[in-house]
Amino acid sequence: MILSRQFRALFRFAGWWGLPWCLAGAALAVVRWLTGGSALAGQSFGIWVVSHVLGYGALGLISGFIVGLLLARQEEGRRVEELSTRRVALWGAIGGAGPAVVFAGLGAIAGAPAVVYLPLLGLGLVSAAVSGGLATATVAAARRGALPPDHDSPRLPTS
Repeated sequence: MILSRQFRALFRFAGWWGLPWCLAGAALAVVRWLTGGSALAGQSFGIWVVSHVLGYGALGLISGFIVGLLLARQEEGRRVEELSTRRVALWGAIGGAGPAVVFAGLGAIAGAPAVVYLPLLGLGLVSAAVSGGLATATVAAARRGALPPDHDSPRLPTS
């Protein structure tokens, strides 16, 4: 039971991580379409946007899984109030940069030209910054939401 609850929490965490990347992918697709980036692809606008949303969403989802696993492993047994903001930002940055750096490294090892894997390293830097900020914001929101055990939940007035 506990293991399934932990997996649900990890999937929820990763899903929330992937959502901003889906939005970023949609925005980037629209910008690239409007600036003529679609001329080489030969795709319709809808397919163009969906492919960007899926690609960037997958990056966010994988990063979310990595950050969630790092937090679960490295901060095991600590309450949210005990977590160091710097450490959480570090785990977020490592998790954010991880997928892009791994794929860029695989491309370099396989002999791909630098024009293929260098943009991945740039995306890894952006992803590290975004994931570090997201991890810090997530912990800050969780700290704010943590109520003392004797606190009654506020209730809406009845009519």
